[in-house]
Amino acid sequence: MKTANMIVDGILKIVMALTSLLLFIVTFLQVVSRFIFKTPLAWSQDVIRLCFVYLVFWGAAYCIKEKAHLNVDVFLTALKPKMRKIVEIIINVVLLLFFVFIIYFGFNFMQTGSTQNAPYLPIPMSIYYLSVPTSAAFMFYFMLQQVFGQIKTFNEVDSNSEGR
Repeated sequence: MKTANMIVDGILKIVMALTSLLLFIVTFLQVVSRFIFKTPLAWSQDVIRLCFVYLVFWGAAYCIKEKAHLNVDVFLTALKPKMRKIVEIIINVVLLLFFVFIIYFGFNFMQTGSTQNAPYLPIPMSIYYLSVPTSAAFMFYFMLQQVFGQIKTFNEVDSNSEGR
C-alpha cells in the first residue's frame, strides 16, 4: 500500500509541478509576445487553459490527501468525541459516493469532447474533460484511505476529550 501511495503521490506532484511550470512559462511568453512584439500567441490560450484545469482539479485531489480541503466544522466541534467520529465517517462515506458519481458522469462527459477540438490547437476537448474523472478517482482513493483509517481508530477516544 505504501508503494501505491508513493506512486500516486508522485504522479500528482509531478503533474502539478509540470503544469505550474508550463503555465508560468507560456503565460510569460504570451505577455511578452502581446505587449512587446504586439503579436499575441493564439495557441497559448489552449495550453494555459489545459494546464490550469489539471492544476486545479488534481490540486484538489492533493488537498484531499493532505486533509487541507475546505471544512466548516462548527457543528462537529460541538459534538462529543465519539459522535464527532461517527459524523465524520458518515460525511466521508457520502463524499466517496459523490466521487463515484463524478467519476461515472465525468467519463461520460469526457466522451462528448472527443468530437470537439480546442479552439487553436488540434487537441480533443476530451483531454481537458479527462481532468474531472481522473481527479475524482484520486479523491476517491485518498478518501477511502481516510475512511478506513477512521474506522480503524474509531474506538480510540482521546483521554483528554472524554470529559466533554
